[in-house]
Amino acid sequence: MATLHCEIITPDGHLFDGEAEMVVVPGSEGYFGVLPGHAPLVSTLNPGVIDVYEGGAIGERIFVGGGFAEVTPERCTVLADEAIAVKDIDRA
Repeated sequence: MATLHCEIITPDGHLFDGEAEMVVVPGSEGYFGVLPGHAPLVSTLNPGVIDVYEGGAIGERIFVGGGFAEVTPERCTVLADEAIAVKDIDRA
């Protein structure tokens, strides 16, 4: 299956940098999916969870507190104000 390169970057560095089959991003106008060959797009982000699909299933889930996403046919780059992997969130 075709993939695209996905990067999720915070002020502290790269939180995710790898290949994905699809990425679902919380855009300011609602969630949008990014597949290989997507039309170019720039969007602001609402707080929410980014789902990175690998192997036909969600491989990574990352909460972002806002920022920007840039999409090209080959890649999805997210510049997040703050981000944390959902598995690392402590309810306390």
